[in-house]
Amino acid sequence: MQAKGWGPPNRNFWLGVYNGVLVNGGEAFFHSSLVLAPFLATLGAPAWAIGLIPALRVGGWFLPQLFVATRLAHVPFKLPLYRRTSTVRVVVFSMLTAMVFIAGDRPGLLVPLTLVMILVNSVAGGIGGVPFADVTAKVVPHYRLGTFWALRNAIGGVLALAAGWLLRRLLASDLPFPTDFGFVFLFGTLLTGGAYLSFALVREPEGKIAMKERLGQVLVRLPAVLRRDVAFRRYLRVRFLGLAALLAEPFYALYALDRLEAPASVLGLYVMVATGASILVNFAFRVPADRGRNVSVLQVSLALLLAAPLMTLVAGDWRVFALVFACSAAGNSGMGIAAWNLLYAVSPEGERPLYVGVANSVLALPSLAPIGAGVLVGLFGFEPVFVLAAALAATSLAFAFRFQELRALDRAALEDRAA
Repeated sequence: MQAKGWGPPNRNFWLGVYNGVLVNGGEAFFHSSLVLAPFLATLGAPAWAIGLIPALRVGGWFLPQLFVATRLAHVPFKLPLYRRTSTVRVVVFSMLTAMVFIAGDRPGLLVPLTLVMILVNSVAGGIGGVPFADVTAKVVPHYRLGTFWALRNAIGGVLALAAGWLLRRLLASDLPFPTDFGFVFLFGTLLTGGAYLSFALVREPEGKIAMKERLGQVLVRLPAVLRRDVAFRRYLRVRFLGLAALLAEPFYALYALDRLEAPASVLGLYVMVATGASILVNFAFRVPADRGRNVSVLQVSLALLLAAPLMTLVAGDWRVFALVFACSAAGNSGMGIAAWNLLYAVSPEGERPLYVGVANSVLALPSLAPIGAGVLVGLFGFEPVFVLAAALAATSLAFAFRFQELRALDRAALEDRAA
């Protein structure tokens, strides 16, 4: 890959970076726990409905990917599907924004509509996630993946900092509810629309194709793949538990507002703190990820995810509580970098869509955990949910120390792509 210039390799690299920058900026305006959860809570939604937010966003994204992988494995070009699903996502974001302005005085209508919009957007994103992963692996060498993710997240984090400042100003302004959130969603829609357009302009090279299989054939073959591929099986276990440990995330901001009596405007501050932590972690993890040390990156990230729920149990002031969002954001960001890189390393090139689809479909299941967490909050309060999140993170971290095969595959992928 060329180091300089605007030839096809670097053009694709930087279009992917721009995509991530704008996605990160837009995500600040659609943050599950800092924007969507308080939005629905203010509308009067029950705790179980708020727990649906991450379940719909994460589960809707992961769940369709195995089905999509079986449809794409034999197709040499995957980007056209990404373009179609991105169009759907922009339309859905636009509709959600419009509904906030139009039906803001009808919470009984707006709450279910918001949840439906979240689901449709997430499913479309999940369908587009398989081509995104495959195209990224084609156009970014393994030895530049750490830099690729770090630039996306770090520069995007700077944009998200500005978004957090704007979010804080909007929520502290004289705009009535939910008009203030309507403008929040409007800015998020503009940024994410630009993000999808950026990646849609990537020039995808033709890839290796696998034999066409029906979904039933893949499901029959899947147990044998998992038995044979120990590294892939262990990867799935750690990722499954790590994602399940995020069950408490929708309730961090609600805990600060309810128990610690934080002002609503502090949500913008929390976004900026979380974004700043994510930026720092991306710079810290860039070099280890580029050098094939993604297992270590994953272990540190899981330790940060463990620290977040533990801190909720001792933080008695909403200002100190900002550390919870810092640890959670840093752990999430680091886990995202390491998880993608390790999935690329463990996946045979011809079967990459299958491995990505299997991994992401299996990982849809822990996204349902926040629904149960919402029920627990309603029955017993916040504390049992935070303890459960800490236990799951600790278990995931313990299993991450059994990754000898993944370390070797990560180094091998580095050598193969650099050759």
